[in-house]
Amino acid sequence: MDTPDIAGDVSLIVQIVILFILVLGLPLAKDSQNSKNLLRHGYLTAFALGFHTVLVIIVMILLAFEGLSSIFSLTTLNLVLSLSHIILGFAALGLAYVVVGFWVSKPIKSLACYRAKKLMLPLIIIWATSLVLGAILHLFELF
Repeated sequence: MDTPDIAGDVSLIVQIVILFILVLGLPLAKDSQNSKNLLRHGYLTAFALGFHTVLVIIVMILLAFEGLSSIFSLTTLNLVLSLSHIILGFAALGLAYVVVGFWVSKPIKSLACYRAKKLMLPLIIIWATSLVLGAILHLFELF
């Protein structure tokens, strides 16, 4: 009998919570005339990014090194899924830092984050795709 992957279970649950936090922040961004709502949206996004970064470092990087040798025994499909999850995950993380960087680089009144608005939809799509791939890999124990 396989031992339960508690770190993977917690990671998946936390990722879903982070997605929920990001979705909570969406209505706040709709009211661009209210700087308090935009500020709340920015704080929720920055909090989610910080939380996600800690999770990536602790679970997905440090603990993944334990299973690194098993990558050579993966089927082609599992390898493609795993590499897609990793590449999309790091792309989303880097893009998220760009978006949050725009937000913190200027005062809220100049709305510097609007320069990154075109990146936000692709970012959430890339991140959600990575999340789904990670969930598939974890739930079906493919990696």
